[in-house]
Amino acid sequence: MQLSKFTDYALRTLMHLAIAEKHMLTTRQIAEIHDAKYNHLAKVTQWLVREGYVASVRGRSGGLRLAKQPRDINIGYVVHDLESQTELVECLRPDGGSCVLAPSCGLTSALRVAQDAFYTSLSTMTLADLTKNNAPMARLLARLNEE
Repeated sequence: MQLSKFTDYALRTLMHLAIAEKHMLTTRQIAEIHDAKYNHLAKVTQWLVREGYVASVRGRSGGLRLAKQPRDINIGYVVHDLESQTELVECLRPDGGSCVLAPSCGLTSALRVAQDAFYTSLSTMTLADLTKNNAPMARLLARLNEE
C-alpha cells in the first residue's frame, strides 16, 4: 500500500505543528522544509483546517497551529479519511470494478483483510505517539522548525 503525497504531507504537517506547540508555522515554511510545492501544501493545510485538525490564524504574526491536542489526533483516522477513496486494488471498489476475476477471486477478501488490518494498526497511534513520545523525532522536527 502506498500513501498519496497529500496524505504524506498532511502527516508531516501535523508532526511539525505538534512539535512547534504554541509557535506557529506558515504553509510556506513547511513547504520549504520538505521541498514541496507551495500550492500542493496549501491544499493540504486547507483540508487540515477544514477537518478541524489545524487552526489558521491570519495576519502578520499568523500561521498554523494544531486545533487539537496531539493525543487527540488519531493517525489511523487521518489516513483513513484521506485514503478511503482509493482502494488497494480495483476489485475492492464499491462497484466491484471491472476485473473479470472478481466474481470468484479469493484475492479480494485477502486484500480487504490486509487493508482493514493496516487501518486498524494505524488507529492505535496518536500524533503524540509519533512526536512527543518519540524523542529522536521530536528533536529532528524541532531543529527543522528552527531552520
